[in-house]
Amino acid sequence: MASETYDYESFDNTDHTMKQIADAIRHKGYGKDVREAIAQGFENLDKHLSNVEKELKQQDKKKSSMDDIFNSFGKKE
Repeated sequence: MASETYDYESFDNTDHTMKQIADAIRHKGYGKDVREAIAQGFENLDKHLSNVEKELKQQDKKKSSMDDIFNSFGKKE
């Protein structure tokens, strides 16, 4: 069985990559640092998902706009 090594430095900084967050969850020695890493992971996911949702809404608006232009061809007024 491999021996576990734990990191006892605090996990205060909030500018971590998801890889750093995952490593902190696996290797931090204090529960408060593990909880902080988990919280930062959720915050990071929320930020990225919000950006994806915004982008999808913008794409939907562009599609609707293009549909309106396409549908307006051939219509008699």
